[in-house]
Amino acid sequence: MKNKMKYMLASAGAFVLFGMTSCNKLLDKMPQTQVVTQTGKSASVTANDAENLIAGVYDAETGYAYGLESNVLDKITNGDVRADNCYAGGDNPDNISIDLFTDNALNGNIARDWRDSYGIIGVINSAIQQISGSTDPALTSARKNQMLGEASFMRAYTYFYLVRLYGRVPIMLKPVDQTNSESLISSTLVPQSSTDTVYHAILNDLWYARQNVQNDNVPSTKEIITKGAVNSVLAKVYAAMPTPNWDSVAYYCDQVIPNYSLVPDYTWLWDNNHKNNSEAIWEFNYIGYSKVGNWIPSQFIGAGWKKFETPTNDLVNAFQAAGDNIRFNASIAFVNYGWADPYWKDVNHYPIVVKYNDPNSGTNDFYALRLADILLLRAEAYNQAGDLANAANLVNQVRARVQLPPVSPNSKDAMEAAILNERRLELAFEGKRWFDLVRTGNAVSVMNAQKDGNGNNLNYNVQPYMLVYPIPQTQLDLNPLLTQNQGY
Repeated sequence: MKNKMKYMLASAGAFVLFGMTSCNKLLDKMPQTQVVTQTGKSASVTANDAENLIAGVYDAETGYAYGLESNVLDKITNGDVRADNCYAGGDNPDNISIDLFTDNALNGNIARDWRDSYGIIGVINSAIQQISGSTDPALTSARKNQMLGEASFMRAYTYFYLVRLYGRVPIMLKPVDQTNSESLISSTLVPQSSTDTVYHAILNDLWYARQNVQNDNVPSTKEIITKGAVNSVLAKVYAAMPTPNWDSVAYYCDQVIPNYSLVPDYTWLWDNNHKNNSEAIWEFNYIGYSKVGNWIPSQFIGAGWKKFETPTNDLVNAFQAAGDNIRFNASIAFVNYGWADPYWKDVNHYPIVVKYNDPNSGTNDFYALRLADILLLRAEAYNQAGDLANAANLVNQVRARVQLPPVSPNSKDAMEAAILNERRLELAFEGKRWFDLVRTGNAVSVMNAQKDGNGNNLNYNVQPYMLVYPIPQTQLDLNPLLTQNQGY
């Protein structure tokens, strides 16, 4: 499928993305949150058109319709630079302000993530409407439902990302209504919903997807959505909701775990020779620049200009304190590129991210979901239920792979800290850390305790309102029904 995705976004109807670029100023008068399909409501797409539409949805979600900046690079920025895993690196002021908690509604990255996320949702909404309405007998009901399940999953996944970044966001589940100018405006200017309402919409999409997508390990590529991916996100949603439901976290993790296995060597995850492996649940596949390449590694590795996402002193110390040499060496390398900054002053010993290690050919995949993440989440659910023994067993499975000794914390708080640290070391630079800190209630205290390499406090002065981003000013200007998040 992937080799077709670059060309199929609009084959069943031309899409106009409001405000995707600054080239057309007229379009900037409308909110950047919807997609208009120019296909009439009465039109019935063919089975081939439907295949093109779902391919376009995958293309949007994995990065090639909206750019890898927001789909992969910003996931690492938002998950690791916002947290204690990375400094911003480079010289991009938007990245730096995210790192220093000085961001505001004018931040370009924050605006891009909102814009592109709603652009993806617009593509999904249009695809769902057109595939649902297809009457082509060549499109079997089973295949139609599978497509709709995959699209619904990706819409839920995108909203899950949005609600954790911005809190209250508008819910849009249908394409823009172009019947007349009034319907166009009313269907585009949508107010924010409460976080509870957004989570309810996410769950509805995931429950539908769970009934209709393929079983685990059926597709030939882990990029195709399966029940494993749906159950994984359900578990993560129930853990991240304002009031977590740990029984549901446990249930959905248990639906995933038996169908996957850790690869025996941690480095296999990153060597480009073990793609779509037994641990991968949802994997964005990149073949290389000749077809579909991942250019994100070039943003982390290579001399010539100071790269992004510099590992922190705190993360390096955490790896070293754990004696975690395998994951450390798979994740971070020290180089002599002639760079130095206030965090790392030795030009001969400057850290870079090397988990994504093929900047020249672009073959690195991105794991949106993998088993180790779910094992450690299940350990949290065991711990929340007071079952420290089973929690430790799962943590120690992950540790054993990287030749670390078992842990046996003797209290719930100690086990929670051990799991959070294990997640940090296992999942560094995969865009997970900030969301883990937020949902466990540790973000403010951890970030305000950050120190530089000499033990001096970095003085982030993180306040509780900073746990979500500001609503971008461009969106406030375009949509008068939006209100700014408190504190910004």
